[in-house]
Amino acid sequence: MDGSGRCTYKAPADLPRGLYVLAITDKIFFDFVINNDHKFSMETSKADPQKKMVIRDSPENTLFYEYLNTTRDQYDRIQALDNRAKALEGQKDSLKVLSDRAAVINKELIAYKLGIARNHPESFTALLINAMREPDVPEPPMLPNGRPDSTFAYKYYKAHYWDGTDFTDDRFLRTPVFHNKLKKYFENVVVQSPDSIIREADDLIERSRPNAEMFKYLIWFTTYKYENHEIMGFDKIFVHLVDKYYVTGQTTWITKDVNEKIIKKANKIRPLLIGQVAPNMIMQDTSLRLVSMQSISAAYLLLLFWDPDCGHCEKEIPVLKEAYDQMKEKYKLEIFAICSDTSVVKWKNAIRKKHMTWINVDGPRTLTGDYHEQYDIISTPVIYILDRNKMIIAKRLPADKIASFIESYDKHARKP
Repeated sequence: MDGSGRCTYKAPADLPRGLYVLAITDKIFFDFVINNDHKFSMETSKADPQKKMVIRDSPENTLFYEYLNTTRDQYDRIQALDNRAKALEGQKDSLKVLSDRAAVINKELIAYKLGIARNHPESFTALLINAMREPDVPEPPMLPNGRPDSTFAYKYYKAHYWDGTDFTDDRFLRTPVFHNKLKKYFENVVVQSPDSIIREADDLIERSRPNAEMFKYLIWFTTYKYENHEIMGFDKIFVHLVDKYYVTGQTTWITKDVNEKIIKKANKIRPLLIGQVAPNMIMQDTSLRLVSMQSISAAYLLLLFWDPDCGHCEKEIPVLKEAYDQMKEKYKLEIFAICSDTSVVKWKNAIRKKHMTWINVDGPRTLTGDYHEQYDIISTPVIYILDRNKMIIAKRLPADKIASFIESYDKHARKP
């Protein structure tokens, strides 16, 4: 960039196509398209880069800026109507007139966008418009009982969500919408169960396989999203992705060390997935007797990993104690509490102080290996819930959710 503000950008002919940004400052910048035009110029003012843009020799960017400015003008008109409507609260006739005008403007804008997609199908602007399009759901069909199909709208929306998106076209990666569209799909469109998400993730990844960049991006997106997910049970998605793509050597763009770390993390999580039999622990109780977790007879067994000096444990254990006293007999509930402190005196004092009348064992004194590794314990408290067969049915629940979970689970388990 020279002193007059002229910037020359030279790049190889195979520069990836998509939307680029020229940033002047953190608040002054503008977009430009790299698609079918190879030599062009753009001139603008810092006062309003978008509105003042003058483009030469680039039909792509000319169309793109016509689209940006038309969209901006229409939105400004709608916003002005909204502002007028706020001042006319309660005046139904006037509000309807304004609402009708806004609907007309919105309809015109939709027609304008569809016209670009139809008349300039190879342009980047058309690709951008198609990426942002929402499915237009028709009226639901009638069922044999004469009622409309209540599931039709969702099924149609999901089936047509990706219409207009070519998963072999990596230009989508260099748009401001593809990432958010993926995020919305996995959070709001797909049924929120691990198996449903796994099926959809595999489907999109396979559709992207012919394009190396799209394939890489979708694997990264889904792995990153579910690697440390806060919803219980969703770690199954991460383990599946690792087993299918990382273990099999399909993530060739990742260094060997990073790939091995990801696989190691999945291997650590796999034995702790919901539905797995919990690893056994054999530890000394307060009388120095060895107690095997697997030998405890209980319809529900809680594993509590705690520490006498843990601030969160101070808050959680009294809540857990209340739930335990209320539910022990009715639900045949027992707790196997593993203390992480090495001081036996501190451990026993804390047990008496907190009235921990369940099975207490000393974590450091074990015959079955490091429980930190076995149960992925990095901090305390951590609670696992096992059924009578010692299968993991819940994990990392806060103490105030234990009672409602067991009540709900037990009710469901008793159904014929």
